[in-house]
Parts: sequence; structure tokens; C-alpha cells
Amino acid sequence: MEVSKNIYQAVREMRGLTQEAAAELIGVHVDSLRAYENDRRRPADDIVSIMVKVYEYPYLGYQHLMTSPLRDLLPEVMPYSIEQAAMRLVRLMAKFDRESQDDKLLEIAEDGLVSADEITQYEDIMEDLDEIIEAALALDFFAKKTDCADTQSGLKKRF
Repeated sequence: MEVSKNIYQAVREMRGLTQEAAAELIGVHVDSLRAYENDRRRPADDIVSIMVKVYEYPYLGYQHLMTSPLRDLLPEVMPYSIEQAAMRLVRLMAKFDRESQDDKLLEIAEDGLVSADEITQYEDIMEDLDEIIEAALALDFFAKKTDCADTQSGLKKRF
């Protein structure tokens, strides 16, 4: 039975790096990297920022943040192929435009407050915008590198 790998180990291995090589590139002791990969210690945000650059995989930073107490402030971003992400983003933006949500938002906001009779419409607009943001993040995460599809498919199995 294969032991489940954490996100830091999975991405490092998919990039073909040994722990020793990765630790050197990241600038940490190999024992620290082992501790991160064995869930004995949570890497600091600045270390994960370096991992994202070394591994060339922005989704690692997102996954790291999703394990923090602030995770409820972040949208849920699903891994899509570049084609799926682009089509979803364009479709959602076209729908937003078709339904004149931008005009409705301006009408609500022009007096500087959201009144009781506007709150439902405002919440609907914000739900649509949240979907657009999620789609844009998915496109940004998975379209930056041509080899992200290989890494993404391996991570989908774990997460």
C-alpha cells in the first residue's frame, strides 16, 4: 500500500528533484525539507514562496495557503486544463456581461451603500464575481507552464 505524499513532496518529485537538490535550491537544510514533506513541520510562507519559484508551480502556494487558518478567505480553485479554464472564464464573463451585472453593480454602488432592498441582488452579483475570480485563478495557476498538465494530473489524485 502506497503512503500518501503531501503537496510539497508530490511537487518536488514531479519536478524530478531529490530532497538534497531541492533543499539546496530552496536554501534550507535537507532535514527541514524532510520535516515539511513528512508533515512534522509546516514550512514558513517565505520558504513556500521559494518552493513555488524553484518548482515552477504556483498552485503549491495556493495549496499551502489552503492549509492555513486563513483558508476560509480564499476561493476554492479547481485544477483545470488550460482549455477548460479559458473556456470557463470566457463563458462566465460573457454571462456576467449578458446579464448586465456590471451595470447593476454600478447602480447599487453609486450611492456608497448597499440598501436592504439591494442586498439580494448584490449577493447574486458577488457570487458571479467569485466564480469569475476562481476561473481566472485556475487559468493563472495552470496555464503558466506547458508541463503543468503532467504535474496537475498527479496532484488531482491526491487532492
